[in-house]
Amino acid sequence: MTKIVQMTIPPGYEELLAKITAWFDQQIYPTWATRFRHGTRAAKKANKEKTYLPSVRTAWNLLSPTTKALWKSCNAFAKQSGYLYFTTKFCYNRKNNLTLLPDPDPIHQLYGLKMSDPGGSEIVQMTRDDIVLLGQITVAFKYKKTEIDVAPIDPFNLFVEAYYMEAGENKVDEYYWEAPSGNVDWTAVQFSFGTTSRNYFHVICTWTLFYYDADVFLDNFLITDMLGDVCREPWKKLSGKEWVYTKHYRKAGWSFYPEYWVPWFDVVYLE
Repeated sequence: MTKIVQMTIPPGYEELLAKITAWFDQQIYPTWATRFRHGTRAAKKANKEKTYLPSVRTAWNLLSPTTKALWKSCNAFAKQSGYLYFTTKFCYNRKNNLTLLPDPDPIHQLYGLKMSDPGGSEIVQMTRDDIVLLGQITVAFKYKKTEIDVAPIDPFNLFVEAYYMEAGENKVDEYYWEAPSGNVDWTAVQFSFGTTSRNYFHVICTWTLFYYDADVFLDNFLITDMLGDVCREPWKKLSGKEWVYTKHYRKAGWSFYPEYWVPWFDVVYLE
């Protein structure tokens, strides 16, 4: 006889429960036991047969060399192999009953950062701090914006401040970028600013949703200077894990306002 259990989840626990459920939804290896785990060779063999990996290998072998090269190029920003990218996407799609042989996306990675201001009720900001850069500075990223309500003041924007010392004074070079109003499909943004060979001791990038009810998806964020990469962030999220980031400390790292938590910020699967 089928047993039905009904539970009432207190409002304060709904977000936590959603994160726990999402953790299990991301698993490449299906959970076959929550207790009394068996370590025998027979049990391990049976568990291995339940994974998605054998079917991933079969699907990968069906691809042409050209398609495999495309998977590799689409994951070049994250500096991972095409096979790893294919494995993660294939397993996610199989877990969620989507197309098993997906095409690689040259626009964005598998995951990205979602930034939201529900109801346009507050200021939502994300800041990236870096130190000791040599000009010029180049900032690049890709984004998609879904507008829920018209921005009352400013739309989604990025403000970059690069501080340097000159003649005993603290000075700053600034750059302001603003997204167009309305919905914006995946778009690449890149700009350079500052003076060549100038030493910048502190660079701050601040994205802002200013009382703006919209969902913004970010991916492939990159800061470079004359010496190479300063910050390369694909917002990579391994299966079953959260995005691990360096919190702001001594003028370096990430900071979020109100905080890095749903509904303001989350690393999500990009369609």
